[in-house]
Amino acid sequence: MCTIKNINVSEKLEKYWVVGDVHGCMFTLEELVAKLPKDSELIFVGDLIDRGYYSKEVVEFIIENNYISVLGNHEYFFIKYAKDVIYKNLTNDWSRSKRRFGGFKTIKSYQSTKDDTLLRHLSFIEKLPKYLEIDNCFITHGFGLPYYKRKDSLSGDMVDLFTNRIHNISLDWEDGWQEYKVINIFGHTPFDNVLFGDNYIGIDTGAVFGNKLSAVNLKTKEVVSQEVIRKDFKAI
Repeated sequence: MCTIKNINVSEKLEKYWVVGDVHGCMFTLEELVAKLPKDSELIFVGDLIDRGYYSKEVVEFIIENNYISVLGNHEYFFIKYAKDVIYKNLTNDWSRSKRRFGGFKTIKSYQSTKDDTLLRHLSFIEKLPKYLEIDNCFITHGFGLPYYKRKDSLSGDMVDLFTNRIHNISLDWEDGWQEYKVINIFGHTPFDNVLFGDNYIGIDTGAVFGNKLSAVNLKTKEVVSQEVIRKDFKAI
């Protein structure tokens, strides 16, 4: 897995939109994208997969359009367990249908695939960075702001960047993170509406839980949302 990806896009920052946790909700994602300007460049905060029925389609959509994503905790589970589950018939918390991770639906979405789609998607996901820095925006899956100074640390593979939640106040949070001059745009923790703080924006608005999928413009901080499409909860 990559650790870092820096992108210099200051001259066209208004084209970039950051999209919240999709979780396999392909129909909802398509409707959201249709609401955005046609020349938009999309960045995803991870958790592209699991829970929803169309994880394979979401990943393929992002690859085909050359969009960008950071690593989410559900992608981490996918990397860690998918090959064992699908090729060795092993089970674990990620793959069991009644466990909270939702990997069972991801497995089902790939089972009808006859080509190399699974391995191709795994290869793509294994290369996802843990964070992105674009202009003054620090994009992570979890609430990464309190770990900003240690974002390149190899300690524990910096899983905090994709597992920390904003309400998980911890002794290992960096002093003074409230004053950092970056804006942390993150997912992982669902809110009813996009959450704006002084130097952070939480953009997971719980599409897979029946709420909506949201995108935030990097320059203007405009929000565009799409109510969840019910077809995302029915397997074709």
